[in-house]
Amino acid sequence: VQVGLLPPDLGHPAVPMARVIAAELELVGSHGMPAHDYGELLALVSTGRLRPELLVTRRIGLEAVGEALPAMGRPGFPAGITVIEP
Repeated sequence: VQVGLLPPDLGHPAVPMARVIAAELELVGSHGMPAHDYGELLALVSTGRLRPELLVTRRIGLEAVGEALPAMGRPGFPAGITVIEP
């Protein structure tokens, strides 16, 4: 998982396509949404029409990250968003 943009000196990473194909991996890119749409999005959140908090399925402390991250890749780990709180 890569979240956010890469720094300029790492902006063109090599992708091992043989591994992508062999493991049937999926690469998905996104650059986010245009800033001029933020107002509309935030209005939907503030009026309750969009409720992003419903996507959060668990919250863990920073001390639990070392155990939680490997578990997320195991079969049976529940889907959802984990928020890491300091």
